[in-house]
Amino acid sequence: MKLFFKTIAITAITLFTLTACDQANTCDFDASANTLSCSEKTYRTSNLGGKVWLAENMAVYIPDSSVCYGNDHVNCDAMGRLYTWTAATTGLCPKGWTLPTRQDFKNAFGNTSVATLKDGSSFNMQFAGFRYYDGKFADKDISASFWTSDSYDASRAYLVRVTDSTITYEHFNKNILASVRCVKE
Repeated sequence: MKLFFKTIAITAITLFTLTACDQANTCDFDASANTLSCSEKTYRTSNLGGKVWLAENMAVYIPDSSVCYGNDHVNCDAMGRLYTWTAATTGLCPKGWTLPTRQDFKNAFGNTSVATLKDGSSFNMQFAGFRYYDGKFADKDISASFWTSDSYDASRAYLVRVTDSTITYEHFNKNILASVRCVKE
């Protein structure tokens, strides 16, 4: 009988945990207000390249897979968190949203100037820098780096790198940490 109740208790705890995780990744999109309300914050959204994009970097805490630039929480509040490619591609984006491809970024950015992309009413690009896999941070206020869903090979994936004068699509080690934007499916 004790085994029966122990099994019931473990099953209930497991179901509660899975339900809580499921609810944590569920957000409410309000197209008229251009917002996506999630448990961690309410994100602004923007229409670019025929899709609805987050107009802010993701800010969900993922143990061992996300950090604030310089390990300073003030940077997370201002610019979102930085993530590994694996974290970015395994359920970080809320339900109904996904990590964009290189082509999604190309369609959204088109011939738009970086100054326009930095505008808060547009993409609201934040030069949040990135973190190397060895733990060193680089390029805050100099560049923005966004993971795409496109893998290059087993150890590298594509990043969109933006400076004041260039937008490039480069492959980097999947263990560096970069910003993430999500796009509505």
